[in-house]
Amino acid sequence: MIDIRGEKNYSGIIHDFMKENGLHKIIAFSGGSDSEISGIAADDPIQAQYKEFAKAHEERIIGDAIKKLSNYQVAILTGGTKWGVPNTATIKAKEYGMKTIGVFPLAGRKHALPDNLLDISFCVEPFVGESRWGDESPIFTNLLDGVIVYGGGAGTLIECAHILKMNEAIMKKRTTSENEKNETVKFIVPIYGTGGVAEGLPFVWGKAEVRLECMPFKRVANGLEAVDILCQKLNLDDYFIEY
Repeated sequence: MIDIRGEKNYSGIIHDFMKENGLHKIIAFSGGSDSEISGIAADDPIQAQYKEFAKAHEERIIGDAIKKLSNYQVAILTGGTKWGVPNTATIKAKEYGMKTIGVFPLAGRKHALPDNLLDISFCVEPFVGESRWGDESPIFTNLLDGVIVYGGGAGTLIECAHILKMNEAIMKKRTTSENEKNETVKFIVPIYGTGGVAEGLPFVWGKAEVRLECMPFKRVANGLEAVDILCQKLNLDDYFIEY
C-alpha cells in the first residue's frame, strides 16, 4: 500500500507499474447501487428479494464488462474498498487474472481490500484538515483513461464532474497547441437502468460539445456494449491479447 502525501509522484509509480506488466490503458469502475426500496419497511421480505436482485444485476453487468476487458492489455481501477461496485469489479478482475489498482482516502483505509486482490493501492492523505471520502477523487480521475459508471451517489458525481472539466481542458488545448492534438479525452460510459448518477449523467450541466465527445450518444444498458464503446473510443483493439 502506498500512502500519498503532498507531492508524491503517483504518476511515476503508475507508469512503472504499467510498463512492468505490459499494460497500456486503465479502465475504472465507479458507482454503487441502492439496495433498498424507499417507502417499504426494512423487514419486509420484498427488501431481501430486491437486495438479492440488485447484487445479481451488479455482478452481471460488471462481470460481463470485466470478462471482455480481460482480452486487452488494461488494468482495472476501483475505489479499492470491501463493498459495492469497487468490491465487485476488483474480485471479477482477479477472477480473470487482471491487474488491479485501488485508490481510497485515509478515512477508508480500514475498509480497503486485501493485497491479494489489489496489485497496487493508493491511500490518499488529505492536503488540508481531516481525511474525508472524496479526497481521493482527483487522483482516481487522473489515473483512468475510461470509466464505466454503475449507479452512484455524491462521490461518483464528483468524479464525473472532474472528468468533464478535465476533458474540457484537453479539448481546449487541441485548438491552441500542436503538441496536444492527439490527446484523447477520458471517456465515461454510464449504465442505463442502474439509477443514481449513471441515470442522470446525460443531463448534468456542462458544455454540450464536451458531453458529446466523452459520453455515448445512446443509452447503454449492459457491460458488453459499454466495453465495445470503450474499445472504439480508446482504440483498445490496438492492445488486444491473442492467445
